[in-house]
Parts: sequence; C-alpha cells; structure tokens
Amino acid sequence: MKNTGTYLRHASLLAIVLGLCAYSLLFIYSTGYIGDEYPVRLNWQRQAVFFAVGLLAVLPAAYFLCRSWFKRWFVYGGYAFSIISLLLVLLFGQKTGGATRWLPIGPFLFQPAEFAKVFTVLAVGCLMSDYPKGYFKSILLSLALALPPLLLIMIEPSYGSAFSMLPPVATMCLMHLPGKRIFQFTILATLAIIVLWCGSLLWLRSEQGSKQANKILTALSQDTHFLRDYHVRRIKGYLDKNGDWNERQSVLTISSGGSSGKGYLQGTMKGLGYLPRTVAPTDFIFAVICEEMGFFYGALPILLLYAIMLALLLWNGAMQDNEANILSCTGIAMLLFTHIGINLAMTMRLLPIIGLPLPLLSYGGSYTLAVCLGLGAALSGEDSSATENTQPSFTLQLGSFIKISLNQ
Repeated sequence: MKNTGTYLRHASLLAIVLGLCAYSLLFIYSTGYIGDEYPVRLNWQRQAVFFAVGLLAVLPAAYFLCRSWFKRWFVYGGYAFSIISLLLVLLFGQKTGGATRWLPIGPFLFQPAEFAKVFTVLAVGCLMSDYPKGYFKSILLSLALALPPLLLIMIEPSYGSAFSMLPPVATMCLMHLPGKRIFQFTILATLAIIVLWCGSLLWLRSEQGSKQANKILTALSQDTHFLRDYHVRRIKGYLDKNGDWNERQSVLTISSGGSSGKGYLQGTMKGLGYLPRTVAPTDFIFAVICEEMGFFYGALPILLLYAIMLALLLWNGAMQDNEANILSCTGIAMLLFTHIGINLAMTMRLLPIIGLPLPLLSYGGSYTLAVCLGLGAALSGEDSSATENTQPSFTLQLGSFIKISLNQ
C-alpha cells in the first residue's frame, strides 16, 4: 500500500504538470495570434521543446539522481555550477532592459538565476539535515550558503528573483527549529505582516503617502543607485491610484473576461495590443487566460491545479524518510508558491511588477527547466517507515474547519 500511495502521488502530480503544460501551450499560442491572415509567433513551439526536454530529461534525471548516494554531489555540484554561472553572467552576460541576467548560448538565452534558486533550496535542505533538529549553528550555516547567490542575483539586478529565495529558506529554517512556540509565532507574524501591508498600501496610495514614497524613491535611485530607472517607474506606477500602462491593461484584461470569457483566440485586449505582446506570454499569461476563458474556465481551473500540485508536494514531503527530503519538498513547494502568489498579485495590482513568471505557464526555457528540476528533486526519496500511530506533540484546531498536528 505504501508503494501504491507513492505511485499515486507521483502520477497525480505528473497529471497536474501535464495539465498546466497544456494550458501554457494553448495560451502562449494565443498571445502570438492576431488573426488567421497573420503568422503566429513561434514562442509556443519553443515552449513545447522546453517542456519536452524538461519532462523527458531534466525531471527524470533529477528524480533518479536525488534518490541515490549521488544526491549530495548532485545538489552541491549544481549549487557550485549556479554560483559560477552567476559570475559569468556579470562578466559576459547580455544586457537587456537595464539588467544583465542572461548568458547567450547559441540561439538560446540561459538565465542562471532560475537554477540558482532551485539548487540553493536543495543545498540548504541537505545542509540542515546534517545537524540535529534545532541546532542553531545549522541555521547560520544555511543562511551563509544562501547569501552568495542572493547577492549575485541582486547585483544583476533581479530583485524579484532574489526575493523569491527568501520565503523557502525562511520556511526551512523555521521547520528546523522545533517547538509549538516557533509555529505560533510564525502564524502571528504572518497575520501581522498581512495587516501591516494592507494598511501601508492604503497609506502609500494616499496623497501624503505618495509624496513621501517619491522622496524615498528619489533618494534610493540617485544617492545610493540601489534602484534603477525602471524600478522607480514600476514602483511609482504601482503607488499611483491609476497605475502605469501595463498594470491598468492587466486589470482591464482580467475583468473583461467575466465569468466565462470571450472565447479562445478571441481576446481583444491581447489581440489589439493593449496588453503588450512582449509581456503577455511571460508576466501576464494569467491575464490572457482570464480574458479568453473567464473565471470558471480559466482562472478557477488554474488555481485548482496549482493548489493540488502544492498539496501533493507537501504530502510527498510528509511521507519522506529523512529530513533532507522533507525540507527539499517543503522548500520547492514554497518557492513555487512564492512565484504563483507574486505573479497573480502583480497582474491584479496587489504588488509591484517584479517579473516573476508563473510556474509551467509563463513562456521561458530556463525557468521551465528549473521547475522540472525542482519537481524531480522533490519527488525523490523513499517513504517513511514510521508508523501511523505517532502521537502529535502539538495540535492547532480551529473549530471543525482546520486541524494541524505537529510531531517533535
């Protein structure tokens, strides 16, 4: 039964991945479609190649390599490769839009930051598992391990990619510190951050708050050079009540789809170029899906697929036989959740545009292959042989709606 359950989880997750890939190809094709008399851009064909390589080569390779004794060599070797690649980007990378993030390799552009995020999460999980649970030194060493790729990615600069590394690393650190007080503090801190963020956003979009924010942005861009010009434009557009062009068009595109959408290939906001065609298949693919398929046939299925995928990853982590596998599953799930949450918030003007793609939906070869690599590593490992009768040491129950149990 244990093996059957493992196969069921893996098969279910693979089905979810294939469903997201199908959505991706359909709507990347749609973003390049204007009319029957116009040629469709080849993005969807390139993405099909990326999916084929990811699902047939990268995902199985990561799955089998991370199940063997070779796992640590693979993870730490990938981490070292990521660091070297990030250094090469800074030295020889192609500069586009004020940032140096890509290495040209023949006809393709390789973005090392995407692989660095995955390998850093896996390396942190392996490092923590070498120390007893709650051993504070392991937390410091893990943070030191995550710092070099974080800084190198920020130098590019790619602040969105750098920020996306923080939630998974923080989550793994909290998991390595046992005790119900840590868990309770995390819940309270999360709720406090949400409340503070909502209040801060309302104040920043007021007249007085907007003036203060503009002064701070000017100081950061001119005095410290921490922010580039396009960073300042994006943040100012986000703080403006009406938003900048991309934000406005994204919100209008989503809302125009209504409950059932305008029909496949019938999106007018995308078709007429109000939603810029350069970013429609990447940052704003969700807006395209909402316009053409609406809430019930577009947004809701996508959200359900993502929710099931994350639940399966966490379930697989809960059944693993050692802490390295548990932390790897949790870290990869949190990394994907961060991308999903930030991208959806960007398209609806809840967060500034910081260029984080949607996993297995947005166009992009490096990120697609990195996601397949992370999924393969998360699915690896053996089921735990612990009995199901283990008594939880801490239980949090909210009525009959939710019950969370933790074991020491």
